[in-house]
Amino acid sequence: MLRFRRRSPEGRPIDLNVIPLIDVVFFLLIFYVISTAFVQETAVSLNRPQSSAASQVSGGFVPVAIVKSGAIQVGPQIVDLAGVRDAVRLALDAGNTLKAVVIPDREVPTGLLLAVMDACSAAGATSVDVAATPGL
Repeated sequence: MLRFRRRSPEGRPIDLNVIPLIDVVFFLLIFYVISTAFVQETAVSLNRPQSSAASQVSGGFVPVAIVKSGAIQVGPQIVDLAGVRDAVRLALDAGNTLKAVVIPDREVPTGLLLAVMDACSAAGATSVDVAATPGL
């Protein structure tokens, strides 16, 4: 047990026990680690479609967002449809994962969504999922 001993003005030793302080700091650290969200969200605001079969994605993945205007964002980088394949391949290698999650806006045309999903598969993603909001 770690204790510091000092003398009080009256001559009695003063004990300062730091073990409870270390315990409190340890519990605070655990609380902050558990309460921190590690989900990668896109920087653009999207109105995702709803699905009753939506489930949580586990593990690391490459987020590919498609906004209503048709702009595509792979991680922090904005690319066009022709550049999705290369950007996803680089992001998969950098993230050491084989999973991509396409996050479309509710009003994105189905043709564009399928083209982006095909580009993700061609880039080497073995799992390409579509993000949805649980509901319905």
